[in-house]
Amino acid sequence: MASWSKQRALWIHRYNKYTHIVGKFRSFVWKYIYLRWLKYKAGNRPLVAIILSEQMGDIIACEPVVREVRQRHPDAYLIWLVRKQYVELVKYHPDLDNYLVEKCPSERVYLLRTGIFDTVYNMHISHRKCKYCPEDPINPTADQIDLTFDNYYNRGDLLYMFSQAAGLPALTADPKMYIPEKVRQRVSSLNISEAPIVIHCQSSHVMRDWPPENWNRLVRWLLDTYPYPVIEVGLESVITEKHPGFRNLCGQLSLLETAEVIRQSHLFIGIDSGPAHMANATGATSILLLGQLFDFVDYLPYSGRYKRGEDITILNNFGHPCSELPYGWVQEAAAQRLGQPKLV
Repeated sequence: MASWSKQRALWIHRYNKYTHIVGKFRSFVWKYIYLRWLKYKAGNRPLVAIILSEQMGDIIACEPVVREVRQRHPDAYLIWLVRKQYVELVKYHPDLDNYLVEKCPSERVYLLRTGIFDTVYNMHISHRKCKYCPEDPINPTADQIDLTFDNYYNRGDLLYMFSQAAGLPALTADPKMYIPEKVRQRVSSLNISEAPIVIHCQSSHVMRDWPPENWNRLVRWLLDTYPYPVIEVGLESVITEKHPGFRNLCGQLSLLETAEVIRQSHLFIGIDSGPAHMANATGATSILLLGQLFDFVDYLPYSGRYKRGEDITILNNFGHPCSELPYGWVQEAAAQRLGQPKLV
């Protein structure tokens, strides 16, 4: 039975692999034709690519790159290559002319080899491969400054690092998010209480997370102590506390809707994650919980306001993972941000 299960898993992997590879080449051909048509339609305007296809926090943090590139190429047709799940983050940027959905890093390799783009600003570090494809994406500019996955968090915040990987000066600007009115109206229809405390408890990597029991304890204390409602955002909820002042919106919001809820918050409390970058880019006051991540001990991925220490309390028990951050530190930081508790 075990042997059959292994054989079945192997054939499923092979089917997924070759289906992906065939789909990649079809997608590449279609995109190349589409880009040729764009160049024809753009006339004398150069076709300029900005490449940072993932992750959510990286894309939000590197928004100032668009403004920098637009200043350098005021007449260019500016297009951002991005994965499908992150399109919202670039779709409404006023300095972009378009975006192109990237199927996988290997497809990007083939597109760049065609020379279809007149200028390319590639923010990716080398060797972030597709799990199915043999091609190894290389960024010579990142290699030239010795920027690797082993040292990138020791070199500065995300914008500072990735702007240099793209061949730009080390940028330090405040990131922005562009939330259209239709998204604000959708959030308004949710009838969210004014100025809530918004929390985000679970990231894409367990090493960034704080224990669920601590989150539940914190939410219970916040609701018992202050008049503000508490809203949880993200993909999956960790809060089990039952209270009329708590609202779970996990898995119910788009990326920009999540950003709008955070923008409206009285206080955002979260771990190092995409929503924390949203808080930085939307002007929210925040408490962020950090800890050792692999070999990175003293790191700060945020530029702009949070790097300057404005409207932010960063908690980091250096040398320990976020899971070991003392509960009392977070409660004390919240009390300092929220002020005098309500009278009982």
